[in-house]
Amino acid sequence: MADILEYPYKAKPWMMLAVIAFFGACAAGMGYMAVTNDRGLILNRIFTFSVEEATIFYWCIAAVAALFVVGAIFALIAGLTNPMTVRLTATEFSAPKHGFAKKPTAIPLHDIKEIAIQTVQKQRFMNIYFRNGKLSIAQSMLPNSEAFEKLHSGLVAKAKTQKSG
Repeated sequence: MADILEYPYKAKPWMMLAVIAFFGACAAGMGYMAVTNDRGLILNRIFTFSVEEATIFYWCIAAVAALFVVGAIFALIAGLTNPMTVRLTATEFSAPKHGFAKKPTAIPLHDIKEIAIQTVQKQRFMNIYFRNGKLSIAQSMLPNSEAFEKLHSGLVAKAKTQKSG
């Protein structure tokens, strides 16, 4: 195994463009529904909205979709202007705390308590629990699944070596 594993850690530009296009269309469609609404709304035969309430509901959905667009734009810009990496050395692991972090969080390997893989809606995350908190690494932010697997196995092996050494 190499002494240092390092991979770029950023949102994929094509994915952020797809998010912008999809949620942009949703925001535009719901905005149009709100502007032209002239009837009430019944959701799942449980919630009944008047014309005014339905219009507010459509505006709320449009606003949430617009917030996703703004978030994706920021993620796209951050990925292009502030390239972050995940890095595993013989003594520490460093990665951004979140997608918009300016500096990586460095964790000494001897501080790691647990490393767990979590799958949410087919998306895999490596959760690293350490003395001062938790760090999650999303597979989708790494170049490919092979990088995720190498990083996970390398981190597990090096953390065990640090604890036994």
